[in-house]
Amino acid sequence: MIDYSEIKGLDQDLKKVNEHIRRLCKSDDEVMQKMMDEVILAQGKQIRPLLTLLCSRLNQKRADASETAAVIEICHTASLIHDDIIDHSDYRRGKPSLQKQFGPEMAVYAGDFMIFSTIGRTQLTNKPWYKKMFQYLEVMCNGEVSQYAHQFDMDITEEQYISNIIGKTSAMFIIACESGAYEGKCSYQQRQAIERFAKYFGLVFQIRDDLSDLLSTKKSERKTIHSDLKNGYYTLPVIHTFSHPIYGEQLREIAKKVRREVDNTQYDETINKIIRSAGGYAYAVKQIKKYYEAAVSELRLFKDSPSKKALLSITAYLIDHLPEDHFLYEGD
Repeated sequence: MIDYSEIKGLDQDLKKVNEHIRRLCKSDDEVMQKMMDEVILAQGKQIRPLLTLLCSRLNQKRADASETAAVIEICHTASLIHDDIIDHSDYRRGKPSLQKQFGPEMAVYAGDFMIFSTIGRTQLTNKPWYKKMFQYLEVMCNGEVSQYAHQFDMDITEEQYISNIIGKTSAMFIIACESGAYEGKCSYQQRQAIERFAKYFGLVFQIRDDLSDLLSTKKSERKTIHSDLKNGYYTLPVIHTFSHPIYGEQLREIAKKVRREVDNTQYDETINKIIRSAGGYAYAVKQIKKYYEAAVSELRLFKDSPSKKALLSITAYLIDHLPEDHFLYEGD
């Protein structure tokens, strides 16, 4: 995604992030520590810590934001553990999920432990952004609840869908970026720009991920195609299609069928055809590019630097690596 060697000290700081995570999540209980080891072993791309570290360097000041990045990543990871319990997910980051390995009850305790141990051990409680982090965590929880409340709601609007994303996805990106910008001595105006960048980055990130759920068939991703639709979480291509005067009713009928039937893979090809014909995929890609442009525009306030270049590169990566089935974007 980016060449770490271009940014002095970034690779060392990422190592420090993981050292902080191990310290903050260390347990005296053997079983709990075994779960923590599994969580740390299955670390993902760590986009949020990377964003924190990069934003702390936007003014080309060397600040140690590694513990800041670690605390945010721990909160994010704990939320994923709880998500997997709710969704009955067997895999997370290409490996068996914690709830699959140890059971949902133990996974709940593991997620709780990560948050509570971090709150008790971190040295960052006096930071001005620390209280704001919990405010954004509240926003994240509200976004998740709102999404769950609209499960199987075929009348959900695009506005509500976007609001849910800003809550459940953008909020964590905002605190990751804004806390880094604060540590890097960015001005109030710069921090406001970074907050908007993170909001749009989150929208690009989530709509892209939702698009992948509809189109991806790669076994390596261990993700069932159309899982969101079948579980009643209607994303942008589906919402757009629901409003189509011709194809909308067709997709609504199929959505009802896949909810009732256990073996519903027979509808996969028809679902793709309907959404493609209604222009649902094309519309989602259009919106991704719109939010991408909005995110990039917020970085114009900052002088050119390796960190700014890296942020632009990460954001561009999201739209340069959309699902491969480009023919599905054409519409009628």
